[in-house]
Amino acid sequence: MTTPAPPLMTIGAFARASRLSLKALRLYGDLGLLAPARVDAQSGYRLYAPDQLADARLIALLRQTEMPLTTIRALLDTPGQDRPAALRLHLAALEAAHRQRRDLARHLIQQLEGVTPMTLPPIQTRAVPAQPVVTLTHHVFVADLPATIARSMTALMETVRAQQVDFAGPPFVIFHGEVNADSDGPVEICMPYSGALQPSGEVKLRIEPAHTETFVVLSKTQFEFPAILAAYDATAAAAQAQGECGQLSPREVYPYDWDAAGPNDPAGEVAWPYTPRT
Repeated sequence: MTTPAPPLMTIGAFARASRLSLKALRLYGDLGLLAPARVDAQSGYRLYAPDQLADARLIALLRQTEMPLTTIRALLDTPGQDRPAALRLHLAALEAAHRQRRDLARHLIQQLEGVTPMTLPPIQTRAVPAQPVVTLTHHVFVADLPATIARSMTALMETVRAQQVDFAGPPFVIFHGEVNADSDGPVEICMPYSGALQPSGEVKLRIEPAHTETFVVLSKTQFEFPAILAAYDATAAAAQAQGECGQLSPREVYPYDWDAAGPNDPAGEVAWPYTPRT
């Protein structure tokens, strides 16, 4: 004898049983996280099966860990035996984000107290000639910044190599606007070149103007956020002491082999352009 399936639950009954709000259930349904078992064709009412309660409660708990909805969707599509490993990756990301927030708070406390957060190498000054650059520009928040830079540099290198022109200097990233959890730049990834190059798609060509800049060489450890903020503060202060800032945006320059650099090896530079006082 076949056991009849338990009756479907209205969205209100399911909300009470799962302790999720009606708004959350509708959102999860629209995103494909927790689709209703059936939607009444005439009334449009959403009906849920009792065996969906386990996923509903799992989603609610995962949201309390600050897991993004897109990540939750991927987790629900993951076989049960692989879910612990996926959650461990999420835990590692949470711990990294917590360390970053903690270190940023410490940096701000030291800044307010007038304490130098870390010992930096000497601030230097150089004249940079005008140079043609191939570029990609993105609006990106801080969480996606490293991957965006790496992906864009790879794309620019492929463009230069495919057209058989020469690299003419280290790549650099210009921050035309603040990049954090609320502000998305934009950032411009630039690669100097020499020869005849044709732009394609989002790849653009332009001339980076000649300028003077202060700069500091940083190790890979010093490049980590928020430690790198001390370098931006120091180069900005040195630039402002020698001239006027604002015509060109600050940038990070990568003349070293980032992948081969150890934690304390030179990995890149923070540079701040300025117009010298006459």
